[in-house]
Amino acid sequence: MSNPEISVIVPIYNVEKYIGKCLESIKNQTFTDFEVLLIDDGSPDGSADIARSYCEKDKRFCLYSKKNGGLSDARNYGIERAKGEFVVFIDSDDYIHKDYLNVLYHECADNGADMAYCRFSYSLFGGKIIIPMIFAAGKEVMRTQDALNLMIRDNFLQSYAWNKMYRLSLFKDNNIRYPKMYFEDIATSARVLYHANKLAISNRYVYYYVVRSGSIMTTMNSRKINDLLRSLLITRDHIQRNGLYEHYRKSIRGVAIKMHFVNIYSILREHIAHFDFHGMGYNFRTNRELYKYITSDDYKPSDEFPDLPVKLMQPGKK
Repeated sequence: MSNPEISVIVPIYNVEKYIGKCLESIKNQTFTDFEVLLIDDGSPDGSADIARSYCEKDKRFCLYSKKNGGLSDARNYGIERAKGEFVVFIDSDDYIHKDYLNVLYHECADNGADMAYCRFSYSLFGGKIIIPMIFAAGKEVMRTQDALNLMIRDNFLQSYAWNKMYRLSLFKDNNIRYPKMYFEDIATSARVLYHANKLAISNRYVYYYVVRSGSIMTTMNSRKINDLLRSLLITRDHIQRNGLYEHYRKSIRGVAIKMHFVNIYSILREHIAHFDFHGMGYNFRTNRELYKYITSDDYKPSDEFPDLPVKLMQPGKK
């Protein structure tokens, strides 16, 4: 398609059990002016074959195959090739309501907004149980500063990539891409929202997040804690380089202290799980040092993409 209104980017990796439901939900959208970029990230199972079958039946679907590079790399690959005015990301093990694109598109178009946000539900046991995410913002159009403060705090507005619509130019004009790390959405969504004119919020539950075992938060380890803290540092660095840190200072400090205490629990649990207490004191001290570093009034923005000055170490390694 030459000029679709919406580009739908779907990274694919080892989702043979789920991808059919995902793609079927996209195919059946009430809003029809879209392209679907299916990014096969070197998946070793039959996911790509299922995706290819949709491309053969529907010209709006196009399959791209690339060497495995992870979720961020697949999303970035799609951004480079997207042709729509707006872009959405859908994880290939999730699915959407038939009005998903219609709801988000009209929130943007009717309100002249660069971004839109919808509520979502957790889907368990193959969709047999649906649990709405109740702690989410209600229907309104928010100023960027107000929305960004809520998103940074993870308070009624979450940083997930997938329950939002973005004007594609927010990524391309500001050279924003997803970093290759855990919690890449925390490191990216706030940076994108920073450049948006406003955020339009729908109170409709039109995205279904499929709950699977082994999620990032339930398998926290030292590497993931490092990336969680780095994601906040990336957000602070971006805002401070643009000269508006004071507007978001309290929000960054607030979420940093929350991360700090959650990390204490994760560090203790990980060392107990490995029955290895060597380095536990170092990890507690490093967690505290990184909290101070990220929230310091003396922090100077990095000339390059920021990284942590010190990192937690993984227990259980001989």
